[in-house]
Amino acid sequence: MKSMSLLNNQKLILSSLAVLVVSSANACSICIAHAIGAGLQALGAQTLHKGGIVMGISYSSFNKSQAGELPGTTEKHTQNQYSLDLMAGINDQVMLTATIPYVTKSLTVTGDSPINTRGLGDIDLGATYQFKAGVKDKVLFGTLIDVKLPTGRNALSDGSGRMDEHTQLGTGSTDLSLGVLATTEDHQKNLWFAGLRGRWNGRNGTGYHYGNAAFYNIGVSKDLNSASSLVLELNGRLAAHDRTDTGDLDPDSGGHFGYLSVSYRREMGPQTGLIASYQIPVIHRLNGTQSESGLLTFGIYTKF
Repeated sequence: MKSMSLLNNQKLILSSLAVLVVSSANACSICIAHAIGAGLQALGAQTLHKGGIVMGISYSSFNKSQAGELPGTTEKHTQNQYSLDLMAGINDQVMLTATIPYVTKSLTVTGDSPINTRGLGDIDLGATYQFKAGVKDKVLFGTLIDVKLPTGRNALSDGSGRMDEHTQLGTGSTDLSLGVLATTEDHQKNLWFAGLRGRWNGRNGTGYHYGNAAFYNIGVSKDLNSASSLVLELNGRLAAHDRTDTGDLDPDSGGHFGYLSVSYRREMGPQTGLIASYQIPVIHRLNGTQSESGLLTFGIYTKF
């Protein structure tokens, strides 16, 4: 960690960039919070200062395919999501988050016309707690808890009955995530961060259960100049098989999948910034017949 005199100097720089501003008494909680850090989207154990609010609009898109129910067929899934993202600092150690998504989905089975759905998805509510750090501590640690609510419709039907599970706007279940976070800064002022999170999924009204999953990430953020930064990150997901409404395991679900993520963050003004990222698949150990594409995300955020 920096000395108190350096922390005070950094505090003036951070305040001029409209990022986390606190008194020197608790400056250790921001000593490794860069200008393009929690002000746009938290990295690791970072949190906002008390009363700080960030609101953003983001877009993400990805494709996935897997074996169809009938032999020789393939199901192709396409999803686009538009989200309203909120972050609020309750105090200098607790930050609340919320994501309200609007999703569009398309399912195409070999030989059939696409099935399209759109509407409100599952809302996610979360909280991050940053453990109080001492002046000499070199690493910030934190924990997080997230609850995904079944706000997206999960009983959509057409002329042939209830539509495929993957075309439903929500999973129909309440899911709980718990995780641990860490953030530190090296001698070149690069910001390193890591996290480990588990997600326990509930069952929906039909008895379908998406496999429980574990997520991991490790990354580094490097300032390009006073207004922009580049973030490199490895993200991974290990998921159990899904269990269908009949109680059987879906052989074409779950497995280990990982991305190399490249993100560009930039301040567009005193209160506004953007994040653009692309996740490139680098680990392919999915069960059965499955494939996933890269994930594109773009967001614009405003600080209050």
